[in-house]
Amino acid sequence: MDINDLKDIESSVNSLLSLAKAELEEKRLQQQREEQIQEKIREIEQRLKPLLTQVEVMLRQYDVENIDDSVARQKLEDKARELREQLANAPVLASQVVDRQLILYEERLLDEQLAEQTNQWRHALKHDLLDTISEQPDFFSATDFAVAMRGYVEDLKAIGALEEVVETLIDRINELSTEGPVARLRGTHEQTLTFIYHKAMENRSRVERPTEVQPKTRHRSSAKRPNPYASLSGKIVVFGGHDRLATAVKNRLRDSNVELIWCTAQDGLQMAQQAETHIYTADLLLVITGYASHSLTERAMEVAKKADKSPEMINTTGMTRVLEAIEYGLKTQLLANQFSKTA
Repeated sequence: MDINDLKDIESSVNSLLSLAKAELEEKRLQQQREEQIQEKIREIEQRLKPLLTQVEVMLRQYDVENIDDSVARQKLEDKARELREQLANAPVLASQVVDRQLILYEERLLDEQLAEQTNQWRHALKHDLLDTISEQPDFFSATDFAVAMRGYVEDLKAIGALEEVVETLIDRINELSTEGPVARLRGTHEQTLTFIYHKAMENRSRVERPTEVQPKTRHRSSAKRPNPYASLSGKIVVFGGHDRLATAVKNRLRDSNVELIWCTAQDGLQMAQQAETHIYTADLLLVITGYASHSLTERAMEVAKKADKSPEMINTTGMTRVLEAIEYGLKTQLLANQFSKTA
């Protein structure tokens, strides 16, 4: 085992701990969900029932006056019908409100975890850049490193390290210069880096095989910025859930190579039929039972059976559990495919 193995272990443990923290938090929120829904139902009823009572009282006055042919009465009857429908749908409306709040909370939690991982990666990046600068053997390679450094300006600024790294680069260029100190601070540190960058590009244009120095990857576990889903690929078909959940999951997977086909209960029959055709070529089929109509679930199961697919049933209304199932399912599928090729 060498130092890179230790870094990989540290990275995997930190990722696992972040996942566990998110999952435990999601479980806690799910346990509170029913209580929150009941509270929201009471709130809806407390606000709508008095309105319905007022409308019904006014309609009875029309009955007393024997007035049937009235635009105002028709509007009152329409409004009474609308209020009754909303009261009847109070559990659904309450669930949607609570689940939107749940997803917003999950998004904040995942963003905080990603920000922490990114911050750790940026500090490791700083040390990789400093190591690379110190190892440059000549004036031209040290100057050329400004080209690669420009891509990390925002990362260095985020942790307040741009000044230190640019000054270290200036010092190294001057150490290797045969003409004495030629590099100096010009305006801001970012402007100085840009000036050195242009000098490096001029140097590249003068030779047939230019130097192109890249930063070492010693302190970082990966050269790429942290993104738990960037490496995922495959085709996923999802039935169930709701529009807000689908949007939240799609946003998390936007930098991956995942093709996500999602049919919620609100999408209707036509969308369901279109989604069903994708089951045959799907790498992963998910059915979210925590928020799906019975008919939608049945149709998905019937087509899955015809396609010889085994759907994974997920009893949740939150985002964390769905993302976990997608990540685990696709990675398991990838390992199975690799094993079958080598067998």
